[in-house]
Amino acid sequence: MNPFEAMEIFTRVVVTGSFSAVAREMNTGQPKISKQIAALEDRLGSRLLNRTSRHLTLTEAGQSYYEHCLNILKQVADAEEEVQSFATNPRGRLRISASVAFGRLHLAPYLSEFLERYPQIQLDLSLSDHFVDLIGARIDVAIRIGALADSTLVARRLGNAPLVIVGAPGYFRRYGYPQHPHELRKHNCLVYTIQEGGHIWRFKKNNQELAVHVKGNCQSDNTDGIRDVIVAGTGLAMVPSWMVLKELETGLLETVLNDYLPWSTPINAIYPVNKYVPLKLRCFVDFLKEKYLEQNLFENL
Repeated sequence: MNPFEAMEIFTRVVVTGSFSAVAREMNTGQPKISKQIAALEDRLGSRLLNRTSRHLTLTEAGQSYYEHCLNILKQVADAEEEVQSFATNPRGRLRISASVAFGRLHLAPYLSEFLERYPQIQLDLSLSDHFVDLIGARIDVAIRIGALADSTLVARRLGNAPLVIVGAPGYFRRYGYPQHPHELRKHNCLVYTIQEGGHIWRFKKNNQELAVHVKGNCQSDNTDGIRDVIVAGTGLAMVPSWMVLKELETGLLETVLNDYLPWSTPINAIYPVNKYVPLKLRCFVDFLKEKYLEQNLFENL
């Protein structure tokens, strides 16, 4: 096994925390991955991982080697990307990360057309509502919703989506329509738990801002789950409009308190800083902007 292959396997084991997960990625067996890690430790003369029946943790030597591996693999990838950036036709594997709902609604439907347009690109789409470290997970581009905290990443704006408070018609028939944000305290409000401060809903009207602490009998770390519970008539939720466009068009959901919600959530494509932005990445972001503009999905494109 050559050193670069060993580094690749080792870093994937660290990122996934599992020999089995890496084996599935590489279409091989878990024992083979275990043997390769053991062979790497023998060659280096040092244990890299502490293994228990449930967890893998890095030793001090393993942490040092892991950091070096990331730097070396990045330099190799940068060298290849730099050369590929001069190519006429974009090619290679593009690793994409997005939240579950956004990926399902506003990425997956367009990927077939993208691959037809760029047949030499292979896509690796990872959908998760949890934070993903782009560098550690070797993600080329991620679609992020909301304010960006990491200034070390490049961001290209794909648009803005208004926030809306929605509920099912059946819910409003039983409990009425709130006319003022303070009335939400009497309603069953569903919360997206991954969003920091999700129990505080903020409003603004006539330059006056107010915050309402909401509560309810259901919460979720998955936006698809929140939407499905709202459609079932369980309660209200504050969500970005892109998440419920179809439900609003078909009447499954209705909006309330629109005069108090001037906020919009930014939608950005983000990727690590690199002097040479890969052509495949540029083509993908440009393609998304083109499709979103055609569909008139978001504001300020």
